[in-house]
Amino acid sequence: MAQRITTWLQAQISRIASVRNVTLDPGGALVASTWTSGVVHIHLLDELPKTRLLKRVMQDNTRVGIGTLFLINARCVPADGSVTAPDEALLGLHALYRDRLYSFSQSTGGAPRIGQIHFRAFNTRGDLREVWYGPDVAVRNLPCYRVWVSHPLSLKGNWMVANFGSEAFWKDADYTIGREAFRRERQRSGDGGTQYTTWSQPGWEPGGAQGYQTPADPPPARESDLDRSYSVMGLSRGASGEEVKTAFRRLAREVHPDVSTLPKAEAEMRFKILLDAYNKIKVANGW
Repeated sequence: MAQRITTWLQAQISRIASVRNVTLDPGGALVASTWTSGVVHIHLLDELPKTRLLKRVMQDNTRVGIGTLFLINARCVPADGSVTAPDEALLGLHALYRDRLYSFSQSTGGAPRIGQIHFRAFNTRGDLREVWYGPDVAVRNLPCYRVWVSHPLSLKGNWMVANFGSEAFWKDADYTIGREAFRRERQRSGDGGTQYTTWSQPGWEPGGAQGYQTPADPPPARESDLDRSYSVMGLSRGASGEEVKTAFRRLAREVHPDVSTLPKAEAEMRFKILLDAYNKIKVANGW
């Protein structure tokens, strides 16, 4: 599959305004040359690599000022919504590209797709991550820059890398609110958050970046801001003011940074989402 996607990706990158030409080297990597004399090597990985291989490529390229971009086959990445301890190589790729990794896939008869995946800290020890899939990447940019990687230690160093220049989707407020609502819906349905499931932002293609499907239906594609706010609170429309206040107090005891057992950054984010949902409900009802 990598060969088919390589041809497709070569055509996509060649359309970027800053790119002068794109060729295929004997090792199978795409070599993009920019109009400012920069060079980027793009590697499509069909299997999970050893971190020592990633480091060797980074060392060789960085030494001569070449940026590196790795894309991993989607089947090598845990499913959207899963909680897992990712392989060291996946953590390394995630660290290289500003808290995301890039994947590629192609369904039968479908067009190739480039996905972006974020690992969010899930526990205080830091060994577990919740897997978040973002929207498919539109190949329009190819910025090259240096990044310092401190973890995993096997990939520690100051490296020259490139990415597709897309925004940090996991920091988008609407995305995070919708994601929190989806998590609560899963808990309410009784799966405990352990089943591999897929959530996608309304307006994005269902199935996330890679189109994984699950026995559970995704949330409504056109759910409104207010509906999502009620979902975050674990309530349905029509809940009384007292029910909303009670739900807010109960959930605040779970996620407030001063009392929560969650990692501080996780607790701050969840409390911000909860407070935003609470305020939207109050404004909508004139309380």
